[in-house]
Amino acid sequence: MSRNGRNGAWSRSDEAPTPARAAGSGAPQPAVIKLGGRALDLPGALDTFARAAAEPGPPMVLVHGGGPEVSAWCARLGVEARFHDGLRVTDDTTLEVATAVLAGLANKRLTAALRDAGADAVGLAALDGGTVRVALHPDHERLGRVGAVAGVDATLLNTLLAGGRLPVLASIGAADGALLNLNADDVAAALAASLGGPLLLLSDTPGLAIAGDMVPRVRSSEMDARIAHPDVQGGMRPKLNAARHAVDHGAAFARIAQWTPGVTLAQLLAADGPGTTVVPEPASRSAPIPQPTGGRS
Repeated sequence: MSRNGRNGAWSRSDEAPTPARAAGSGAPQPAVIKLGGRALDLPGALDTFARAAAEPGPPMVLVHGGGPEVSAWCARLGVEARFHDGLRVTDDTTLEVATAVLAGLANKRLTAALRDAGADAVGLAALDGGTVRVALHPDHERLGRVGAVAGVDATLLNTLLAGGRLPVLASIGAADGALLNLNADDVAAALAASLGGPLLLLSDTPGLAIAGDMVPRVRSSEMDARIAHPDVQGGMRPKLNAARHAVDHGAAFARIAQWTPGVTLAQLLAADGPGTTVVPEPASRSAPIPQPTGGRS
């Protein structure tokens, strides 16, 4: 059973995010779901997610990371894994490992599971079809072979979605013919902003926790204070930045959540879904595609 690729619209108010449908259309805008490297670590999680993704529902695009697997392969090969502000430092050797793991093993493993479950999945990298335009990261002197999203061309994605297919993107880009590592959260945020639907960031954490309490909802304007809190560390900062950029530049809303047994994609994308939901400020939708912040995959 493949996903449909009809187009529509999502409401963009500061209230609880709910799907809105365009006149003459039966489906909302595509949801962009980013799977973190540990999002499907629990036994059987990959198969249950694949079955959920193959169920009838709104069209969607998957973006995946694979940081733990990249680090594991680096360790096998004697390559030191280094990070700066939660972002992977990517030298030439690390780039080769990241490309092989993300665009190869991780992408094809996920695509195979989705296809086995009945979804017409197509495995790609962010650079394929010029989908994600990339420039060298402004902080490349510290981060190395890392790119920043400069724009999105959704032509290929829309063609695949219109044919009922499920695009699965690895976070590998290119600029001037050279491969670059991309932050998968930033890739997903830019795609969600371009497509106009919701962004769902799935990882091994259920959301943003401050002083031990889960934060259910954050406005874009509150994000600086949240990010500056000492409880926000490591990979949560890039996630919050990506969520803010997505909603500030066209995404219906963004949610940071965890894939756990018994939870459905419909619940995760619902107005009262679990996790931390980032909502835009009213009338804040005129800026271009967000510029992302890092290169951790």
